[in-house]
Amino acid sequence: MLRVFGSVGVESHFQELKNVLRWQLQGDDKCWSLPQKPGGIIYLKETLGPYWEEEACFNPLNVLLEAGLPPEKLQVLIIGRAPLRTWASWYSWWPTLRTLEKFILAYKTTEMIRQQAARQGIPTTILVYETLRDHGAETVIKKLFNRLEVPFSHFAVQGWRELPPFGSPNSNIVFPKEPPIFCGMSHMHEVPRKSRKLVYFSREKNIPGLRKEDVKTILAEGLPEIYEKWRAACENDLNIEIGKDRDWDHYGPHGHLKSGHSKSESQTNSDFAHHAN
Repeated sequence: MLRVFGSVGVESHFQELKNVLRWQLQGDDKCWSLPQKPGGIIYLKETLGPYWEEEACFNPLNVLLEAGLPPEKLQVLIIGRAPLRTWASWYSWWPTLRTLEKFILAYKTTEMIRQQAARQGIPTTILVYETLRDHGAETVIKKLFNRLEVPFSHFAVQGWRELPPFGSPNSNIVFPKEPPIFCGMSHMHEVPRKSRKLVYFSREKNIPGLRKEDVKTILAEGLPEIYEKWRAACENDLNIEIGKDRDWDHYGPHGHLKSGHSKSESQTNSDFAHHAN
């Protein structure tokens, strides 16, 4: 999404606010100032989790409001994906550092932020990742940009190798200086750095390998209901049809894996993954 927004000239920042939190958790009183762009748009991509509980319950909307940014200057874009696929992504990226409890907290916190924005009258748009499964990237991003009043260019979804290198000054993508303990995590950005375009990446093949206990807990904590709210809202916000979450077809009503039931990987092009949190 940094590339999507940055490619059309929107200054796009990677988790600047959570980075301040991470420095504070390391005992450093780090600060960050919102760039001044009169009449311009700034995109702040913030993620929740995965390492500490403080990250999982982090609320970037509160940070901006408490810092004095007027609500009328804000729009909230919630990007999420179906819960089992999200957990499968976490499980793949952070096999030893993630916990199910922090994942569930992050998912629920995202929904709390959506509800807070609605209560405060802040314009909110939902984009579920599965729109890219069911529709072409150009269709999805055109609809998204139209709602956000952002000019569209085909470079938003393709031809990325013709653009300035990901994260370079001319790319409109800005990365903060992270605490030293995160310096070895640069591999996390290799997929978007090397991607040529925006396409759907499925985690479906990983779902049957999830722990049954985790699946039951995700179900009991109500994450499928949260996702269904997002899916329905996305359909309304973008005027687009999105298939319902069928991942639970693997399981019974209590999260038990159905014997003899399997499902193959979706036959889709895959070279870009957004691990939505």
